[in-house]
Amino acid sequence: MNLIKDKAVVLRRLDYSENSQVLAVFTQEHGKVRILAKGIKKSTKTRFAPAMDLLDVGNIVLSAKTVRQEQLAILTEWSQSWASSELRTKLSRLYAAQYATALTSELTEDWDPHPQLFDYLLDLFRSLAKINDVLPAIVAFQHQLLREIGCMPITDACVGCHALMPDTGDIYFSSHEGGLLCRDCEAARPEKILVSKDSLAWLQNRVGEKTGLVDACYVFDYHASHLMGHALPLATMLLSACRQNDS
Repeated sequence: MNLIKDKAVVLRRLDYSENSQVLAVFTQEHGKVRILAKGIKKSTKTRFAPAMDLLDVGNIVLSAKTVRQEQLAILTEWSQSWASSELRTKLSRLYAAQYATALTSELTEDWDPHPQLFDYLLDLFRSLAKINDVLPAIVAFQHQLLREIGCMPITDACVGCHALMPDTGDIYFSSHEGGLLCRDCEAARPEKILVSKDSLAWLQNRVGEKTGLVDACYVFDYHASHLMGHALPLATMLLSACRQNDS
């Protein structure tokens, strides 16, 4: 058995038995790994059960026959380095962090390393812990995640005719086509949504007007939903919490 030492973020957690859990963690050097944490919920006179809460960050040691094995890796050690309590002070912060981890879990493959994405996720957590307006950070993370996994849509020109987006007229987005569509090209594409002009700056990873943030977040989430094959309810919860903060 090989021992694998790495830094990790807890993405998902599922009860496996009375005292054990199956977890999905996103590691810095090995990507997403599914692990079996035996006896993690049981403390004894000589041993305290290690706390592994969703969104927690720490140092992890795993036991696996081989890297990229199909079976669950076994948790042997966990040392928390950053607790998620700061993310739970506001609903918008919590939903934003949970949404980011859900996207990471759904859109990355097991044992596929993305060290840059790991750093993006930790930077997002640290940022969310200090800010009230979480949407700019989430839209930036959506952009970074999609680019990191090679699924970033084209947002600077029409994917149909390759022309730059005009200053007037409607703009559409098609996940199937992989980007924006101008008015002349959208008619032949049945799968599309209307995109506001205000959101273009955010879609292109430039700072824009706050009025375009919600639409940009929706467009990226719409694209991610097509990639995953299903929508994330957390997206609706996140946008609702953000609207409450603004009111």
